[in-house]
Amino acid sequence: MKKIAILILSFLCINLVFSNKIDKSVEAPIPFESVEVKPMFPGGITEFMRFVMKNYQVPEEEEGGGATGVVQVSIIIGADGTISNVDILKDVGNAGKEIKRVLSKCPKWTPGRQKGQNVPVVYNFPITIK
Repeated sequence: MKKIAILILSFLCINLVFSNKIDKSVEAPIPFESVEVKPMFPGGITEFMRFVMKNYQVPEEEEGGGATGVVQVSIIIGADGTISNVDILKDVGNAGKEIKRVLSKCPKWTPGRQKGQNVPVVYNFPITIK
């Protein structure tokens, strides 16, 4: 009986020790529409679109008769303001690959805030290719 009690007590102690090691700082990103303080590109959304237009280069295979339409993009703006997890939800031709390249060069944003803390925010938006 003592062996079983010691075994159970040991199991509970080990469980408590390792449960505290879980990284609680990793949070699921909050949707852009739901976050209390929205993340902001330096200079605002107009400057963000200017940044994308300035750095976007029409892929070689599309020059002359390039694809047109709307590319749906999803990004995560981290708690430190960096862009990650660039995901092309809807592509037009090969524009998505170029948009990923452009966004990888994106400067840090002012991060979103929830309850006074910087939080990761998922931001979905369209980019029109003409």
